[in-house]
Amino acid sequence: MNAIKFRNKNVLPKIEINAIDTKNHFVFSVKDNGIGIAPDHQDKIFNFFTKLHLKSEYEGYGIGLSFCKKIAEIHQGQIGVFSKLGQGSTFTIKIHKNLQHENL
Repeated sequence: MNAIKFRNKNVLPKIEINAIDTKNHFVFSVKDNGIGIAPDHQDKIFNFFTKLHLKSEYEGYGIGLSFCKKIAEIHQGQIGVFSKLGQGSTFTIKIHKNLQHENL
């Protein structure tokens, strides 16, 4: 959803979704050609109620990516982002294959 929401209004959104099955993990990635995220904000976007833009620019409450982070952690995984401002973002989610189900 963020790949569509946070885009340049004059550019048609392009979204690539990939998955890799490694020996111990499943690795999912979502790449877009959106507005990108400045390096000093990339760690903040996974915190609850963190918004980088005014509500008049982009609606929302700043909770979507924090939920994604929590889901990844529950599944013994990680989420991260690689982004360049104005050039889009790639989000990577790594989930361990051998889950300890007491966390679920």
